[in-house]
Amino acid sequence: MTSRNGAPHRTPPPLAIGRLIIGDGRPCVIIAEAACEHKGRLAEAKRMARAAKASGADIVKFQLHLPEAEMLPGSIRFWAGSMDDVLKQVNLSIDDHRALMRYCRKIGIQYLCTAYCAAGIDVLEELGVPAFKIGSGEMTNLPMMRHVARLSTRTRKPVIVSTGMSTMEEIAETVAVMKRERAYFMLLNCTSEYPPNPAHINLGLLSVLRKRFGVHVGHSDHSPTNYTALASVALGARVIEKHFTPARKQRGPDWHVSIEPHELASLVEGVRTIEAALGATKRLYPQERPVRRWAHHSVVSLTEIPAGSVIRPEMVGVKRPGYGVPAKHLETFYGRIVTNNVPADTLLRWGDVMRGGDR
Repeated sequence: MTSRNGAPHRTPPPLAIGRLIIGDGRPCVIIAEAACEHKGRLAEAKRMARAAKASGADIVKFQLHLPEAEMLPGSIRFWAGSMDDVLKQVNLSIDDHRALMRYCRKIGIQYLCTAYCAAGIDVLEELGVPAFKIGSGEMTNLPMMRHVARLSTRTRKPVIVSTGMSTMEEIAETVAVMKRERAYFMLLNCTSEYPPNPAHINLGLLSVLRKRFGVHVGHSDHSPTNYTALASVALGARVIEKHFTPARKQRGPDWHVSIEPHELASLVEGVRTIEAALGATKRLYPQERPVRRWAHHSVVSLTEIPAGSVIRPEMVGVKRPGYGVPAKHLETFYGRIVTNNVPADTLLRWGDVMRGGDR
């Protein structure tokens, strides 16, 4: 995010997605990416929304495809056939999305949706989405980015932009468009491999993107495990987007990079645990005191020391427990005179000794 004059903020201002707030000091927002794993069935999409809610995700995100507006007919083919034909088979209708939004509101999870063309953005705006998600394939579509940026400025709705399969120069071009239009936006680190080589994920880019562009950052993760998503939290991710599926055995379009509901619940638990552990204050907690009492070391006698003896280094040392004279005072006892008989392996007290000239 930038100031209204275009200069980066040291701390980007928060972004609001419905009741969710993205910002420093706020819980990381976890997006369960349902994509098209529902295979075009509204009932299955609702089941996925319930599963995401039960797993603790903040947002369940779907996809809205308008193949005629997105691509030339029959121009993109892959193992499942023509992409536009495949998308038509797994797509939800606009009325389905409208019903799905109502259902998500009813069960208490935020609905979000990715559009893949400017016309799709307009459909989602008409449906009343609280934010816009832009996939990596559209990030360099500057006419579309300008369109959504102007919507963002007018409505104050944030734009979440994934940055997969792009160069830093292309990201900078997109950011320039967003800033020129004074949009409310953030960037997601992303690698558009399915699944990605861990060496290509580059979580260090989270701090690079934040510092260079002065925006909140997050991580869109296509790996089949939770490891890199969890690590991103410690590196400053304010949003995590993770593909999930009701069951990988159903073989949806993204099953091989999707986690199941129990893994999503584990991700949520891990994120919240990591967030709780990210403090930077060093203090002695009350819960540590019982351990400190036995785990620290105290000054002790190593041998029997008769009364009147001058303590030599070989007579004393440090051992547990820690409720005697702290170990840091060991050398202070050297040369002092013992005032009474001290058995071996005994915690020494200040009252057991006096200075050599004190008699």
